[in-house]
Amino acid sequence: MGISDRQAPVLIAVGEASGKSLGLEWPSPVDLASGAVKTALADSGNTEKLVDSIDCLLATRLFYDSGVGHQYGSPDNLPDAIAQASGLNPAQLIYGDVGGQSPQKYVNELAVQLHEGKIKAAVICGAESVGTVKRAKKAGHDMDWNQPSDRDFIDKRSDFAVLTMYEIRHGIISMPMAYGLLENARRKRLDMDRNSYAADMAQLWSAFSSVASTREHAQFAKHWSKEELLQDGGGNYRLNDPYRRWMVAQDAVALGGAVIMTTAGHAADMGIAEDRMIYLHSGADSSAPIISEQMDLSRSPAIDWALAQALDLAEMQASDIGPIDIYSCFPVAVSLAIEALNQPDRPLSSYTLTGGLSFFGGPGNSYSTHAIVALVQALRKDGSKPGMISANGGVINKESVGIYAAQPVAGGWTPDRIATPNILPPDKGTKPAHFASGNGVIKSYAIPYVKDVPGAATVWMTDENGTPCFGMLENAPVDTDLIGATVTISSDGKRNHAVLK
Repeated sequence: MGISDRQAPVLIAVGEASGKSLGLEWPSPVDLASGAVKTALADSGNTEKLVDSIDCLLATRLFYDSGVGHQYGSPDNLPDAIAQASGLNPAQLIYGDVGGQSPQKYVNELAVQLHEGKIKAAVICGAESVGTVKRAKKAGHDMDWNQPSDRDFIDKRSDFAVLTMYEIRHGIISMPMAYGLLENARRKRLDMDRNSYAADMAQLWSAFSSVASTREHAQFAKHWSKEELLQDGGGNYRLNDPYRRWMVAQDAVALGGAVIMTTAGHAADMGIAEDRMIYLHSGADSSAPIISEQMDLSRSPAIDWALAQALDLAEMQASDIGPIDIYSCFPVAVSLAIEALNQPDRPLSSYTLTGGLSFFGGPGNSYSTHAIVALVQALRKDGSKPGMISANGGVINKESVGIYAAQPVAGGWTPDRIATPNILPPDKGTKPAHFASGNGVIKSYAIPYVKDVPGAATVWMTDENGTPCFGMLENAPVDTDLIGATVTISSDGKRNHAVLK
């Protein structure tokens, strides 16, 4: 069968690596990413010709270069370091932006460049070795991951704030605290009590954990029952209200992933079999404002828009989709995407292809590279239905979606199947860094725990004018649902302080 659309962007090769698969005790991100690239090159079935064709390598941004430093350093030019270790010499080197949406976002972007002939073949790869860092610190093991480079590269880092100083000063110092606020806001919208909502989260995560054992490189593969996820055993201590440890992304991983893209015609010219090719049918990217500039923390306008737009551009309905992987850093990220897809008869385990960031592992900004690997493998095995990737970053305010199929687009692929990125403005009725005084009502909250001892609650409130703001509530009663409670708000110019009435 001949190629009907030679300029159609296709994924032709995928690969993964872990410290275990590489046989390395102290693998660096470069070791892991290059290991995945080499596996992908072999997966293509024609390594030699593909190596000569690759003229673009994009590396997803390391945690180290996203504001989470450590003592072991990092290459000055990560894309160049990976390329050298992989035996590649691409003309264009790119370092991606911060955020878990990045792998899918750049698949969308590079697909257009491939179609337009600006590049011939591209590698998208990434890795994290936070697990190596944590073990090395504990063992007192010395490493040096610095690496000089004199090559130029394109740095895609943007100034999009993940958390602002205003939010950080109000106790939102981690993603579990930020997402906990979203989780409790959604619970309120659904009118659920804390125990029932926790049971729903545990049911979802139990289903996800059952999938992790199907993936060779899963870092924390274990099938957890719903009941186990609600209890203390197995290190499942309370992290905050509403999360326990195994309900959040686990970053202590040593993982690398890679996908290789080109056009269908060029793949055929290199002798790559058509049954290796997976076609990108559509893509969409959206970003919403920071959480302190949103009126409703119970929903994700970025997810809603990107999912709907990608389906529309692919001329599909949600019911048409077979394999799906939803970015699963926290249950609410999955739950909101499930709501948007509105397919109540789908089993919960069918919303992940890896087991998710709690059980497969959360390699920072690069997780969805592994999801794309799993999707390509699933579609090669059974291409009867198209598949979907939903990837998010920030506090669910950056979302990228891709729809893929084993068959080309009927009538040919065009760049307008990749949506123009949708940047949503701050919600009307919000004020940046709002300091309030007077009466207020708690709309959501999160309470941190350290060794089972609760700290001050971060509360999301509205003041007397209905304007949202964050505040700190000392000595919050942990056995009480704070949503709906009335408070008195005062400000010291840095923080809002709430006192229960």
